[in-house]
Amino acid sequence: METLQDSMASDYGSKMKKNHKDKMLEIIEQLGLIVIHTEIAPYGPGTRRYMVGRNIEEPKKSHQMGSGKWQMTHGKQEWLTKEPLNGVDLEKWLEDYQR
Repeated sequence: METLQDSMASDYGSKMKKNHKDKMLEIIEQLGLIVIHTEIAPYGPGTRRYMVGRNIEEPKKSHQMGSGKWQMTHGKQEWLTKEPLNGVDLEKWLEDYQR
């Protein structure tokens, strides 16, 4: 399995550089996990927070709305991080999770 450092190193040579958030979200997606992320006030460097989890039960179509779009159920999630993590702590958490 590719480590976080390997993933970041392989991105180093790409034409379009990704920021830290995009790299973390890509790794989370590769691991099949889900994430909620937001910024807290005052906005700026170091204000992003992440909660990582996984779907226990995938959301399903519940009924069709008048617009023709489908309403989805919430599904069931298990949250793997007990509290929101900043970017540095998320990176460490992902490294430990990959092991």
